[in-house]
Amino acid sequence: MLKFLTCYLMPLAFMGILFAEEVSPKDRLIVETLTRLNRFDVSGNEKWKGAVERFARSQRGEEGYFELVEQFSVEAELPELLRLVQENPAGGRAAKAVQVVFALGRHEKLSSLLASGPGKKADAIAVLISFVKTPKAEKLLERYKALNVPSSNPGKGAPAILSTPEDIKGLAARVGNAEEGKAVFQKFCFACHKAGTIGIDYGPGLSEIGAKLPKSELIIAIVKPNAGISFDYEGWTLETKQGSFLAGIISESEEELTVRMAGGVSQTIHKKDVAKRTKMEASLMPEGLHLAMSEKELVDLVEFLAGLK
Repeated sequence: MLKFLTCYLMPLAFMGILFAEEVSPKDRLIVETLTRLNRFDVSGNEKWKGAVERFARSQRGEEGYFELVEQFSVEAELPELLRLVQENPAGGRAAKAVQVVFALGRHEKLSSLLASGPGKKADAIAVLISFVKTPKAEKLLERYKALNVPSSNPGKGAPAILSTPEDIKGLAARVGNAEEGKAVFQKFCFACHKAGTIGIDYGPGLSEIGAKLPKSELIIAIVKPNAGISFDYEGWTLETKQGSFLAGIISESEEELTVRMAGGVSQTIHKKDVAKRTKMEASLMPEGLHLAMSEKELVDLVEFLAGLK
Protein backbone atom coordinates (compact mmCIF):
# COMPACT_ATOMS: atom_id res chain seq x y z
CA MET A 1 0.00 0.00 0.00
CA LEU A 2 2.85 2.39 0.90
CA LYS A 3 4.49 1.80 -2.47
CA PHE A 4 1.15 2.45 -4.20
CA LEU A 5 0.71 5.77 -2.40
CA THR A 6 4.26 6.85 -3.16
CA CYS A 7 3.73 6.34 -6.88
CA TYR A 8 0.71 8.64 -6.78
CA LEU A 9 2.20 11.30 -4.54
CA MET A 10 5.55 11.75 -6.26
CA PRO A 11 4.12 13.84 -9.14
CA LEU A 12 2.76 16.35 -6.65
CA ALA A 13 6.22 16.94 -5.23
CA PHE A 14 7.44 17.91 -8.67
CA MET A 15 4.47 20.29 -8.99
CA GLY A 16 5.72 22.12 -5.92
CA ILE A 17 2.73 21.23 -3.73
CA LEU A 18 3.77 20.59 -0.14
CA PHE A 19 1.65 18.68 2.33
CA ALA A 20 1.06 19.47 5.98
CA GLU A 21 1.40 16.60 8.44
CA GLU A 22 -2.24 16.69 9.57
CA VAL A 23 -3.50 15.73 6.12
CA SER A 24 -3.93 11.99 5.90
CA PRO A 25 -2.44 9.95 3.04
CA LYS A 26 -6.01 9.10 2.09
CA ASP A 27 -6.91 12.78 1.64
CA ARG A 28 -3.80 13.31 -0.45
CA LEU A 29 -4.57 10.35 -2.63
CA ILE A 30 -8.17 11.49 -3.21
CA VAL A 31 -7.06 14.98 -4.30
CA GLU A 32 -4.32 13.62 -6.56
CA THR A 33 -6.69 11.12 -8.16
CA LEU A 34 -9.42 13.72 -8.72
CA THR A 35 -6.87 16.07 -10.28
CA ARG A 36 -5.65 13.38 -12.66
CA LEU A 37 -9.24 12.61 -13.66
CA ASN A 38 -10.17 16.31 -14.05
CA ARG A 39 -12.99 15.76 -11.56
CA PHE A 40 -13.23 19.14 -9.88
CA ASP A 41 -16.93 19.20 -8.95
CA VAL A 42 -17.03 17.43 -5.60
CA SER A 43 -20.25 19.01 -4.33
CA GLY A 44 -22.19 15.75 -4.68
CA ASN A 45 -19.75 13.62 -2.69
CA GLU A 46 -19.21 14.54 0.95
CA LYS A 47 -16.19 12.25 1.26
CA TRP A 48 -14.40 13.92 -1.64
CA LYS A 49 -15.49 17.39 -0.53
CA GLY A 50 -14.14 16.85 2.98
CA ALA A 51 -10.80 15.58 1.66
CA VAL A 52 -10.42 18.56 -0.67
CA GLU A 53 -11.31 21.05 2.07
CA ARG A 54 -8.80 19.53 4.52
CA PHE A 55 -6.13 19.44 1.84
CA ALA A 56 -6.78 23.07 0.80
CA ARG A 57 -6.60 24.19 4.42
CA SER A 58 -3.20 22.53 4.77
CA GLN A 59 -1.88 24.37 1.71
CA ARG A 60 -2.40 27.92 2.97
CA GLY A 61 0.75 29.87 2.27
CA GLU A 62 2.09 27.26 -0.14
CA GLU A 63 2.57 27.33 -3.89
CA GLY A 64 -0.50 26.02 -5.66
CA TYR A 65 -2.96 27.01 -2.91
CA PHE A 66 -4.98 29.49 -4.95
CA GLU A 67 -5.12 27.24 -8.01
CA LEU A 68 -6.38 24.37 -5.85
CA VAL A 69 -9.12 26.50 -4.24
CA GLU A 70 -10.24 27.80 -7.62
CA GLN A 71 -10.18 24.45 -9.42
CA PHE A 72 -12.25 22.68 -6.78
CA SER A 73 -14.38 25.74 -5.88
CA VAL A 74 -13.50 25.35 -2.19
CA GLU A 75 -15.94 27.83 -0.65
CA ALA A 76 -14.80 26.81 2.83
CA GLU A 77 -11.63 28.83 2.12
CA LEU A 78 -13.56 32.04 1.46
CA PRO A 79 -12.88 33.47 4.97
CA GLU A 80 -9.15 32.88 4.45
CA LEU A 81 -9.21 34.57 1.04
CA LEU A 82 -10.98 37.60 2.49
CA ARG A 83 -8.51 37.71 5.38
CA LEU A 84 -5.60 37.86 2.91
CA VAL A 85 -7.27 40.70 1.01
CA GLN A 86 -8.04 42.75 4.10
CA GLU A 87 -4.76 42.08 5.88
CA ASN A 88 -2.45 43.41 3.16
CA PRO A 89 -4.24 44.59 0.01
CA ALA A 90 -0.93 45.83 -1.45
CA GLY A 91 0.55 42.31 -1.40
CA GLY A 92 0.72 39.78 -4.20
CA ARG A 93 -1.31 37.16 -2.34
CA ALA A 94 -4.16 39.62 -1.92
CA ALA A 95 -4.26 40.19 -5.68
CA LYS A 96 -4.61 36.48 -6.35
CA ALA A 97 -7.14 36.09 -3.53
CA VAL A 98 -9.36 38.72 -5.19
CA GLN A 99 -9.20 36.78 -8.47
CA VAL A 100 -10.27 33.56 -6.73
CA VAL A 101 -13.11 35.25 -4.84
CA PHE A 102 -14.54 36.35 -8.19
CA ALA A 103 -13.99 32.86 -9.62
CA LEU A 104 -16.03 31.45 -6.72
CA GLY A 105 -18.82 33.89 -7.56
CA ARG A 106 -18.64 35.53 -4.12
CA HIS A 107 -17.74 39.06 -5.13
CA GLU A 108 -20.45 40.45 -2.83
CA LYS A 109 -18.09 39.67 0.04
CA LEU A 110 -15.57 42.09 -1.45
CA SER A 111 -18.33 44.68 -1.51
CA SER A 112 -18.59 44.25 2.25
CA LEU A 113 -14.85 44.85 2.63
CA LEU A 114 -15.07 48.00 0.54
CA ALA A 115 -17.94 49.27 2.66
CA SER A 116 -16.25 48.56 5.98
CA GLY A 117 -13.06 50.53 5.26
CA PRO A 118 -10.85 52.04 6.51
CA GLY A 119 -10.39 54.36 3.53
CA LYS A 120 -6.81 53.51 2.56
CA LYS A 121 -7.41 49.76 2.63
CA ALA A 122 -10.70 50.08 0.80
CA ASP A 123 -9.02 52.12 -1.94
CA ALA A 124 -6.25 49.51 -2.26
CA ILE A 125 -8.83 46.71 -2.53
CA ALA A 126 -10.66 48.69 -5.21
CA VAL A 127 -7.42 48.88 -7.20
CA LEU A 128 -7.08 45.08 -7.07
CA ILE A 129 -10.68 44.62 -8.20
CA SER A 130 -10.04 46.93 -11.16
CA PHE A 131 -7.65 44.34 -12.60
CA VAL A 132 -10.24 41.55 -12.74
CA LYS A 133 -11.77 42.98 -15.95
CA THR A 134 -15.20 41.34 -15.78
CA PRO A 135 -18.67 42.98 -15.88
CA LYS A 136 -19.25 42.06 -12.23
CA ALA A 137 -15.98 43.70 -11.20
CA GLU A 138 -16.81 46.84 -13.18
CA LYS A 139 -20.24 47.08 -11.59
CA LEU A 140 -18.74 46.68 -8.12
CA LEU A 141 -16.24 49.45 -8.81
CA GLU A 142 -18.87 51.78 -10.23
CA ARG A 143 -20.88 51.45 -7.04
CA TYR A 144 -17.79 51.99 -4.90
CA LYS A 145 -16.71 55.10 -6.82
CA ALA A 146 -20.22 56.55 -6.68
CA LEU A 147 -20.26 56.23 -2.91
CA ASN A 148 -16.65 57.05 -2.07
CA VAL A 149 -15.01 59.36 -4.64
CA PRO A 150 -13.85 61.91 -3.68
CA SER A 151 -15.00 61.20 -0.11
CA SER A 152 -12.34 58.45 0.15
CA ASN A 153 -9.86 61.25 0.79
CA PRO A 154 -11.43 63.16 3.68
CA GLY A 155 -9.61 66.34 4.56
CA LYS A 156 -7.21 66.08 1.60
CA GLY A 157 -9.27 67.88 -1.02
CA ALA A 158 -11.03 66.92 -4.21
CA PRO A 159 -9.33 64.99 -7.02
CA ALA A 160 -7.56 66.92 -9.77
CA ILE A 161 -9.70 68.15 -12.66
CA LEU A 162 -7.63 67.61 -15.80
CA SER A 163 -9.88 68.30 -18.76
CA THR A 164 -7.52 70.44 -20.85
CA PRO A 165 -3.79 70.54 -21.72
CA GLU A 166 -3.58 73.74 -19.67
CA ASP A 167 -4.80 71.85 -16.59
CA ILE A 168 -2.02 69.31 -17.02
CA LYS A 169 0.58 72.00 -17.66
CA GLY A 170 -0.45 73.86 -14.53
CA LEU A 171 -0.29 70.74 -12.38
CA ALA A 172 3.11 69.79 -13.81
CA ALA A 173 4.49 73.19 -12.81
CA ARG A 174 3.75 72.55 -9.14
CA VAL A 175 6.37 71.22 -6.73
CA GLY A 176 5.22 68.32 -4.60
CA ASN A 177 6.60 66.42 -1.64
CA ALA A 178 8.54 63.41 -2.94
CA GLU A 179 8.51 61.61 0.41
CA GLU A 180 4.74 61.88 0.67
CA GLY A 181 4.57 60.88 -3.00
CA LYS A 182 6.37 57.68 -2.13
CA ALA A 183 3.56 56.89 0.30
CA VAL A 184 1.02 57.55 -2.48
CA PHE A 185 2.96 55.17 -4.74
CA GLN A 186 2.83 52.47 -2.07
CA LYS A 187 -0.92 53.01 -1.77
CA PHE A 188 -1.97 53.07 -5.43
CA CYS A 189 0.88 51.74 -7.60
CA PHE A 190 2.65 49.15 -5.46
CA ALA A 191 0.75 46.12 -6.75
CA CYS A 192 1.81 46.61 -10.38
CA HIS A 193 5.00 48.66 -10.64
CA LYS A 194 8.46 48.51 -9.14
CA ALA A 195 10.35 51.69 -8.31
CA GLY A 196 13.80 51.00 -6.92
CA THR A 197 13.39 48.54 -4.07
CA ILE A 198 9.65 49.02 -3.54
CA GLY A 199 6.73 47.62 -5.46
CA ILE A 200 6.04 44.48 -7.49
CA ASP A 201 7.51 43.75 -10.91
CA TYR A 202 4.38 43.35 -13.03
CA GLY A 203 3.85 46.39 -15.24
CA PRO A 204 6.59 48.57 -16.74
CA GLY A 205 9.44 49.29 -14.31
CA LEU A 206 9.59 52.86 -13.01
CA SER A 207 13.04 52.95 -11.39
CA GLU A 208 14.37 55.38 -14.01
CA ILE A 209 11.11 56.90 -15.23
CA GLY A 210 12.10 60.41 -14.12
CA ALA A 211 14.95 60.40 -16.60
CA LYS A 212 12.65 59.42 -19.45
CA LEU A 213 9.51 61.51 -19.03
CA PRO A 214 8.85 65.10 -17.93
CA LYS A 215 6.21 65.75 -15.29
CA SER A 216 3.53 66.55 -17.84
CA GLU A 217 4.00 63.17 -19.55
CA LEU A 218 3.98 61.40 -16.20
CA ILE A 219 0.61 62.97 -15.44
CA ILE A 220 -0.78 61.91 -18.82
CA ALA A 221 0.47 58.34 -18.25
CA ILE A 222 -1.43 58.25 -14.94
CA VAL A 223 -4.59 59.98 -16.09
CA LYS A 224 -4.83 58.46 -19.58
CA PRO A 225 -3.21 55.00 -19.46
CA ASN A 226 -4.89 54.00 -22.73
CA ALA A 227 -2.98 56.69 -24.63
CA GLY A 228 0.05 54.43 -24.91
CA ILE A 229 0.43 50.77 -23.94
CA SER A 230 4.03 49.58 -23.60
CA PHE A 231 5.20 46.76 -25.84
CA ASP A 232 5.09 43.36 -24.11
CA TYR A 233 2.58 44.70 -21.55
CA GLU A 234 -0.59 44.21 -23.58
CA GLY A 235 -3.39 42.70 -21.55
CA TRP A 236 -5.41 39.59 -22.32
CA THR A 237 -8.50 38.00 -20.82
CA LEU A 238 -8.89 34.24 -20.75
CA GLU A 239 -12.01 32.20 -20.12
CA THR A 240 -11.35 28.57 -19.27
CA LYS A 241 -13.62 25.64 -20.08
CA GLN A 242 -14.27 25.37 -16.34
CA GLY A 243 -15.77 28.89 -16.39
CA SER A 244 -12.90 30.78 -14.73
CA PHE A 245 -11.73 34.20 -15.91
CA LEU A 246 -8.14 35.41 -15.89
CA ALA A 247 -6.79 38.81 -16.89
CA GLY A 248 -3.15 39.74 -17.29
CA ILE A 249 -0.01 39.54 -19.40
CA ILE A 250 0.50 36.27 -21.29
CA SER A 251 3.61 34.28 -22.10
CA GLU A 252 3.30 30.91 -23.76
CA SER A 253 4.99 27.68 -24.69
CA GLU A 254 3.81 25.10 -27.19
CA GLU A 255 1.26 23.58 -24.80
CA GLU A 256 0.75 26.08 -21.97
CA LEU A 257 -0.12 29.70 -21.25
CA THR A 258 1.19 31.56 -18.22
CA VAL A 259 -0.86 34.56 -17.13
CA ARG A 260 0.91 37.14 -14.97
CA MET A 261 -1.58 39.15 -12.94
CA ALA A 262 -1.59 42.22 -10.74
CA GLY A 263 0.29 41.69 -7.51
CA GLY A 264 3.01 39.61 -9.16
CA VAL A 265 1.08 36.34 -9.10
CA SER A 266 0.87 34.03 -12.08
CA GLN A 267 -1.09 30.98 -13.19
CA THR A 268 -0.21 28.41 -15.83
CA ILE A 269 -2.94 26.57 -17.72
CA HIS A 270 -2.97 24.13 -20.63
CA LYS A 271 -4.04 25.62 -23.94
CA LYS A 272 -6.56 22.82 -24.37
CA ASP A 273 -8.39 24.15 -21.27
CA VAL A 274 -8.86 27.65 -22.76
CA ALA A 275 -12.34 28.37 -24.09
CA LYS A 276 -11.75 31.97 -25.17
CA ARG A 277 -8.75 34.28 -25.43
CA THR A 278 -9.28 38.01 -26.04
CA LYS A 279 -6.78 40.84 -26.35
CA MET A 280 -7.79 43.88 -24.31
CA GLU A 281 -8.31 47.10 -26.18
CA ALA A 282 -7.65 49.10 -23.02
CA SER A 283 -4.60 49.21 -20.77
CA LEU A 284 -4.36 46.89 -17.78
CA MET A 285 -3.96 50.06 -15.74
CA PRO A 286 -7.48 51.30 -14.95
CA GLU A 287 -8.77 54.64 -16.17
CA GLY A 288 -9.67 57.12 -13.46
CA LEU A 289 -7.15 55.94 -10.89
CA HIS A 290 -6.27 59.58 -10.16
CA LEU A 291 -9.86 60.22 -9.09
CA ALA A 292 -9.20 58.14 -5.98
CA MET A 293 -6.39 60.60 -5.09
CA SER A 294 -6.59 64.18 -4.00
CA GLU A 295 -4.96 66.79 -6.21
CA LYS A 296 -2.13 67.10 -3.68
CA GLU A 297 -1.56 63.33 -3.68
CA LEU A 298 -1.27 63.36 -7.47
CA VAL A 299 1.25 66.24 -7.37
CA ASP A 300 3.28 64.45 -4.69
CA LEU A 301 3.21 61.18 -6.65
CA VAL A 302 4.49 62.90 -9.79
CA GLU A 303 7.25 64.57 -7.75
CA PHE A 304 8.33 61.16 -6.44
CA LEU A 305 8.30 59.60 -9.92
CA ALA A 306 10.17 62.56 -11.43
CA GLY A 307 12.98 61.93 -8.97
CA LEU A 308 13.52 58.32 -10.08
CA LYS A 309 16.59 58.60 -12.27
